[in-house]
Amino acid sequence: MKIFYTLVFVLFGVLAYAQTDIELNKIKLTVEQINKDTSYTTKTLKNEQFLAKMTDGGGQLTGYFKNGELLKIIERIGLSSCININEYYLQDNKLIFIYIRGKEFKYIDSLSTFYSGVQTLTMDCRFLFQDDKLLKSFLNGSTRCSGQPSDSWARIYQDNFLRYLNLLTKR
Repeated sequence: MKIFYTLVFVLFGVLAYAQTDIELNKIKLTVEQINKDTSYTTKTLKNEQFLAKMTDGGGQLTGYFKNGELLKIIERIGLSSCININEYYLQDNKLIFIYIRGKEFKYIDSLSTFYSGVQTLTMDCRFLFQDDKLLKSFLNGSTRCSGQPSDSWARIYQDNFLRYLNLLTKR
């Protein structure tokens, strides 16, 4: 009987893992399709149009629409020493994927300032969602502006997404 329960437990674990892999592959394919399309209409908001407080490097929020449906949002936030680029992907008006990149500017010692002309990718994160729940995350690196990423960031970005969705789709 013990062996039976062990086999059942292992089988359900393998099936659950396989189901997650299937969902991850579906999300990956959807994101690839969205990125391949070049026929979008766009809506762009700048600085205070979407930022509660403008940063020293400014910001830009662009929504990508196909047949009136929002499929992708790109957010660029510039800071004095970094830039964050966040991409939000939607399917059926639901968030399925967030891709976050943090780039740091080169510091010029002789001028005691940052030079935005030379940027280094120092943070690369991915959050995958299913039914508004975090399905999987991949967290790499950090930036001096954002710090070390964690799974708790998913909720913050989900909240940002909902606000951006409202801003970009209101008539």
